Amino acid sequence: MNREAGSKKPMVVFLYSSSMNKDCCCANFERALFRDRDSVKEFKSWACYKQLTESLKDEDKKLLEQYDLRKDKPALLFFDSEGGLLHKQQLCVDPPKFIKVIRSTKKLSDMRLRLRKTHLAERKKAREHMEAGRYGKAIRVLDGMAKNRKIMSETVSVLVDQDLKEIESTAGELLIQASALKKENRLLDSYRLYEEIEKEFEKLKEYSKEASKHRKELLKKLKDLGL
Repeated sequence: MNREAGSKKPMVVFLYSSSMNKDCCCANFERALFRDRDSVKEFKSWACYKQLTESLKDEDKKLLEQYDLRKDKPALLFFDSEGGLLHKQQLCVDPPKFIKVIRSTKKLSDMRLRLRKTHLAERKKAREHMEAGRYGKAIRVLDGMAKNRKIMSETVSVLVDQDLKEIESTAGELLIQASALKKENRLLDSYRLYEEIEKEFEKLKEYSKEASKHRKELLKKLKDLGL
């Protein structure tokens, strides 16, 4: 993924091994697709790379694990300009028909690039909600974005995942704080914090249920104390 800085071109990576020279799909890509005049014209809109898998470093091989590639077949991986996977091809193709795939994949890449600023603005709103303690609203924004992950650029997708993990971590930390308040016999403060967790993290059911259980226990104790 190390490439020219600031490039907005999407990428095509052709992965193969030296043992695949006689593989039908490898021959199909090399002799049919890459030599087809119309396909070559389409590929001019892409930054194209060819890579022998044997020469990859161990960390690069680990990077490929996420794409669930067949080891006995070559692969054509289509990425957006930020390295987000658009399409994976490991079967033989008919060049005239595959042109439609290349074009539709390019349109998806262009859409991700075009919507990047809009998605970053949405993510900024989610961050503002998080900073203000409105975790419920932040989760709703981020969940909505995650459902449209296909049209999000890789950078935004990574940021959304980071934000959701941060919210989960915050929920866990607040549960620990509420438990500590309970042990210090600050029952009302503990009750209020559990109530807040239950409400704000309603979509994170595991945390919300945990808070609800303790809040109900504390409610009974507070009633017994006449509070």
